[in-house]
Amino acid sequence: MPRVGAVAVPPRVHGNDLAVWSALPTPGLLCDRLFDRRFAGEESWWRDVLEGLASFLGALHRLPVDQVAQALPDRAMATAWIASDNEASAGIRKAAKQLPLHLTPLMSGAADGACPPPRRLSVVHGRFSTGVIALTSPVVVLGWREAGVGDPSSDVAYLLGELLEAAGLADMDAPLLRRHLEAFLARYQASAGHPLDAAERERLNMLTARRVIDHYAQATWAFGPDDALCDVLPQVEKQWLVLCEVTAP
Repeated sequence: MPRVGAVAVPPRVHGNDLAVWSALPTPGLLCDRLFDRRFAGEESWWRDVLEGLASFLGALHRLPVDQVAQALPDRAMATAWIASDNEASAGIRKAAKQLPLHLTPLMSGAADGACPPPRRLSVVHGRFSTGVIALTSPVVVLGWREAGVGDPSSDVAYLLGELLEAAGLADMDAPLLRRHLEAFLARYQASAGHPLDAAERERLNMLTARRVIDHYAQATWAFGPDDALCDVLPQVEKQWLVLCEVTAP
């Protein structure tokens, strides 16, 4: 197997509702380092990590899907947690309507738009978040319960959304964020074995906008409304516009 900068570790499944991984020290997840004010000052470390994750994700999406499609769940419509009909998912969707999205007209407009259909399906992680990536060397990708066959851009958007949120909180300057995004996307495309065409890039921008809004809706549902979002969301929209510049033809 080629070196891809990250490794996958499946859980021990104890039933339909419980999957267990080995214990991690605290702080022990990549999100602990991402959502840190020092984020903007660790360019070389983050470049290595992001390129490693991009290589890993591209290799995952390059797996021969026809050989595993019958054994994996269908995730083509949406990620498992937001597509379900349970109480939490309904609450998160309701919370999204309470966000001050009038402050982010461009990003929220893209999130509400009609996405171009995915060009292809692949094996997907389903929740490719820094919250399920262990802060080890190399980093370890956990959280495979929502894996299946779906749109590979949804995995990319999941990670990029968190990167944009962290950049907004750290007030990262646009040139630095651009370098991170360009390095990640270049390595991902090389690993996946094909370049993203114009429609895929547009879809990625829209899915990333949706991921950001879903993430803040999840926090609002869990912890209640936060007045700070009136300041945070416009900052994140600025970072999302950098992504749009990077993915422009």
